[in-house]
Amino acid sequence: MGWYFCNEKPENVLEFEKNKWTCMFQKIEQIANGKLLCFSSQLSGCSGAACYLGFKAPSEQAGSFLAEKEKFKNCTEYGKAFYNEIQAVKAKEKYLILARIQDIPQNRNIEVVNLWVTALALTGLVTLANYDRATNNNVIIPFASGCQSMWTLPYKETTNQEPKAIVGSMDPAMRKYITSGILLFSLPSERFVELADNASKSFLQEKSWLTLLN
Repeated sequence: MGWYFCNEKPENVLEFEKNKWTCMFQKIEQIANGKLLCFSSQLSGCSGAACYLGFKAPSEQAGSFLAEKEKFKNCTEYGKAFYNEIQAVKAKEKYLILARIQDIPQNRNIEVVNLWVTALALTGLVTLANYDRATNNNVIIPFASGCQSMWTLPYKETTNQEPKAIVGSMDPAMRKYITSGILLFSLPSERFVELADNASKSFLQEKSWLTLLN
């Protein structure tokens, strides 16, 4: 899947209902089947997604919700620190669209690529993401919401000289919408192209890897 900005809403996109809380991952199967999901400052499904996608600032109560309601942080202070650390990049156009790569118009700039992967596929991707670097920490698994790991964090990596990939879908609140055993690997689109270009020269062509696929 991929993300792109636009100022004109595409035809026949999925939109969230106004004033109704909806986790974006409730729509993920529809996207996998060819639908486009549209986010905006007015309709983002939930307040968290609106914040993580760069349409709004976190509310003052967000930290206490994370600590007292979801129990993902030990105390409200840590919950507030979590939101202070996000620093999501402000959306640069009116709409942000999530779709399968093949459903994105060729004249649109894909910002971030998401791959839904098995453990074996993740093994290959983590290795490939370190293939062309002298360093060995080019993939990270941060504590983050599902939509943060899918958009916020990899989008912020687009400005880094050596962008990292993000392993995501570690958020217990969204796992019920995702097939068990499937994880998320997200990265800036330009980095994705680099990995794809390196594939034919790497271990992916060696017997040691190919044997694993049988």
